[in-house]
Amino acid sequence: FISIAAVAFCTGLFEKYAIIKTEFTWYWLIYGYIVWELAHFVYHYLGHKVRLFWCLHSTHHAPDNMNLSVTYAHFFLEGPYADVIRTSICILLGVNPPLLFFIMFIDGTWGAFIHVGENILKDGRLGFMNKIVLTPSHHRVHHAKNPLYMDRNFCNLLNIWDRVFGTLEHEKHNLPPEYGITREMNPQSFIDVYFGEITALTKDVIKAPGLKNKLLYIVMPPGWSHTGAHKTAKIARQEYLKNENAHSANTDR
Repeated sequence: FISIAAVAFCTGLFEKYAIIKTEFTWYWLIYGYIVWELAHFVYHYLGHKVRLFWCLHSTHHAPDNMNLSVTYAHFFLEGPYADVIRTSICILLGVNPPLLFFIMFIDGTWGAFIHVGENILKDGRLGFMNKIVLTPSHHRVHHAKNPLYMDRNFCNLLNIWDRVFGTLEHEKHNLPPEYGITREMNPQSFIDVYFGEITALTKDVIKAPGLKNKLLYIVMPPGWSHTGAHKTAKIARQEYLKNENAHSANTDR
């Protein structure tokens, strides 16, 4: 109900400021879906790169296995936050409201499907479709805590914006995804899954020296530290790639 209200509110607030007017036609559907994926990318990217938003999104990444039930593992405030961002961007860029609801239906259906686990669909690459759209394999990468896979594949169906912003990552045959989050946690604990990241952020803010550092803990990526000993996903990926390149160089000698 809160999400529906957020969509309706943003539609009513921003529709008069739309840069163009579109209609519910097949060609505007193409435009609308590209805009929707941009809006989804923005929301999803912020959910991984701003620690306050990660506190809301981390619940979805907490499960240590992949299955369709993960689709519904969300902190209750994430839906309104996501829909405010996505709806605002889409309406401002002129996506027709009925068309937007149709796109949301497609997105929700595909978004549920890509959470299918290895127990049902062992190879989630879907053959040639792996080169065209984001498949269950791509989303398994997104949910993985492997250094190479973290903070990748933010789009939902069309991979256009992951390609544009360099965040597209294909699943490697020799590197199966390890699901969950990097913080030590109990995936069977409701309290830890839903409130563990909020608790950790609160502790960091309280301990941080000065107002500036306290605010930075809220807006910087997870793993950021005022001491400079950062353990962000970006740094973990860089270290992994550096080690892999060094290993390859030694093997080629």
